[in-house]
Amino acid sequence: MNLFGLWFETPWAFVGLVLLPWLVHHVLDKRRHGRVPIPNRAALSSNQGGFVAYLWWLPDLLRVLALTVLILAAARPQTEDRQVVTGEGVDIMLALDMSISMNAVDLTEDELLASLGEGERPRNRFEIARDTLQEFTTSRSQDRIGLVVFGREAWLKYPLTLDYARLATTLDELILDGFYQDRETGKCLNGCTISGAGTAIGDALGRAYNRVRRSKASSRVIVLVTDGKQEGGSLDGAAIARHISNLPADEAVRVYTFLVGSQEQTWLPDVDRWGRPITDAEGMPAYREPPRAYPIDPAFLEEIATLTGGKFYRSYDAEDFADDVEDLERTVFKSRIHVARSDVFQPLALLALFLLLGEWTLRVTRWRGLV
Repeated sequence: MNLFGLWFETPWAFVGLVLLPWLVHHVLDKRRHGRVPIPNRAALSSNQGGFVAYLWWLPDLLRVLALTVLILAAARPQTEDRQVVTGEGVDIMLALDMSISMNAVDLTEDELLASLGEGERPRNRFEIARDTLQEFTTSRSQDRIGLVVFGREAWLKYPLTLDYARLATTLDELILDGFYQDRETGKCLNGCTISGAGTAIGDALGRAYNRVRRSKASSRVIVLVTDGKQEGGSLDGAAIARHISNLPADEAVRVYTFLVGSQEQTWLPDVDRWGRPITDAEGMPAYREPPRAYPIDPAFLEEIATLTGGKFYRSYDAEDFADDVEDLERTVFKSRIHVARSDVFQPLALLALFLLLGEWTLRVTRWRGLV
């Protein structure tokens, strides 16, 4: 119960306030029937008896005040210290797209040429996402974080953990499918972590959900980062989202979806007929415009987020993605308020004691009386 800026832990104690009108009536009733004050010898000798008699009600006032303060103390007033809790008790599963289209660089032609002219290799969608997620991971303090990667399939790469440094290293060790496939087996020739010939969003959600659904954490979150639409896999992402939306509140899992990359002007690393990267004399990669635009499905990702109580972000470039991840931190991991309360009834109890002591002192000294 909040009152006067204080929280009262046992508000039922205020029932005692009903005694105050009776006590005031009792005091006034004494006055109606008369009271004979008997001042002490010092009062008589100083001719102050009339003044003492005039303030006959002072000990009773002290008693009423003492009872009032004692009731307030019994209600256990507490001050509140509200603090923002950053990610306490949250289980987070990161689902990171590693399909081939994540090799794309989202720059204009002038920006691309300028970057290459300065000897800088532009970061692709995957590198932008990975670097930002690494920063996000290392900024946590009490949350468990896990990692699912997906392309043609979806794999659990790291279970829920508090070892953020190891998880950040795992993210750094991921190798994106760079068009190096064996023509017979279809396997990556560059040692990629997972085949990028597909975007199994449903499988990724399924694996991430299976990791957090039995969690005892106060909040369970899936962060899905992709640049395309659902292609391949055996599970339907929308069906999983609908299943999550039907869960009871204490089992809720929120999915936050990020559609990364621009569809306006996109570049892919150029490769030769054997899938090997083409580079110039200085070892800088060559880029080409893709022969077709990779499909995207923002409505699908927004549906997943809406059904599960999460939020959909459309991140066009590295700056947008970083801003969106910061917004995720603000809305999810800094939204809970922890209220620390401290008892302040002790001064009130001490004040009530002094008031009662003052009343007793007056009654046995200057305000001794017979009714």
